[in-house]
Amino acid sequence: MLFKHAFAKAYLHFPHNLYLSQMIKYFFPLLLLASCASLPKTESARKAFKFEKIVSLPSAINESSGLIVMDGKLITHNDSGNMPVLYQIDTTGVITGYVKYNYLFNRDWEAITQSDNAIHIADIGNNSGNRKDLKIFNIIKDGMWFEDIEMDISTITYETQQDFTVRPQKHSYDAEAVVVINKVMYLFSKDWINFNTSIYSFPLNSDAVLNNHQTINSKGLVTDATFNNRNRVLLCGYNQSLQPFVMELKFQDGVFTFIKKVDLPIDGAQIEAIAYYGNDKASNEIYYLTSEAVNVKLGDDEAKTEGELYKLIWK
Repeated sequence: MLFKHAFAKAYLHFPHNLYLSQMIKYFFPLLLLASCASLPKTESARKAFKFEKIVSLPSAINESSGLIVMDGKLITHNDSGNMPVLYQIDTTGVITGYVKYNYLFNRDWEAITQSDNAIHIADIGNNSGNRKDLKIFNIIKDGMWFEDIEMDISTITYETQQDFTVRPQKHSYDAEAVVVINKVMYLFSKDWINFNTSIYSFPLNSDAVLNNHQTINSKGLVTDATFNNRNRVLLCGYNQSLQPFVMELKFQDGVFTFIKKVDLPIDGAQIEAIAYYGNDKASNEIYYLTSEAVNVKLGDDEAKTEGELYKLIWK
C-alpha cells in the first residue's frame, strides 16, 4: 500500500508542555490466583545476561506497553484507556518529546515495531477475546511527529476464532508482540489457555487472516518481541506468578528455534516491552525493557510497583 503525505504541522512537544491524565488498571487478580515455579537459575543462566533497573518511569508513561529504538532514543506508548500518543525518552527515562495524533483512537495499543521506512503501532490487545477490530497503524517515519496524519491501516483477524463472547483471560486470541523481518510481520500470541505463543506471519502493510505459522512453548504470557537485525529474536513476558522472563529464539529462513529462557531477577513486575538498542564494545547486545505499573490487592497480599525502565546486556 502507498503511504499518503497529508501532513499539517510538526507536533513534537517537549516536557514543559506535557499534560496527560493516566489510569491505573487493576488487571491481575485472576492471574495471581495461580502460581508457577521459576525456572532454575543456574550459573550458566546467570552468566548469560546482566540486568539492572535504570529508573522508575514518569507517571505519563506508567503503562508503557511497546518500545522501539530510533536515533539513540526510545519510543514508547501506553495501552488501553490512554490517549493516542507516542513518547520519546532517553535511556535514563526522561521524556524528551511526544506527539498526540489527531483522528486516532487507542483501543488497546500493545506493541510497536519498525521497518525501513515506517513505524507500525499494533492495536491488537484483546484481553476479553471479543474484539473484531484488530489493526496495525502503518505510519511513515518522515511524518511520525506530525499530529495530523493520514496513514495506512492493516486489519487482522484470526482464522480459527469463532467465539467472540466476553471471556477475560480465558482464550487464545490475545497478542501484544510484533516484529518485522524481511518485510514480513510476525505476531506472537499471548495465550491465556495454553501459556504458549503461536506465531503468525503476514506481509507488511497488508490486511491478513492469521493462520498459525509456528508454536513455541513459552510457559508464560508473551508481552513483546524485538529483533537484533541479524538472526535473534528476544521475547519478554511473565508467568502465572508474575515472574518476568526473557526468551531467546533463533530466526533462520522464516523459522524460529527456541534457544533459551531465563527468569529476570525481579519479582512481581509486569514486563510489557523490549527493544534492541545496539552492541557494546565487547559485542554484547544491549536491550531496554519497560514494565507497567501494577497495583493489585488480593486478600492480605498486595503487589504494587511503578512503571520502570530496565537495561539488559545479553551475552
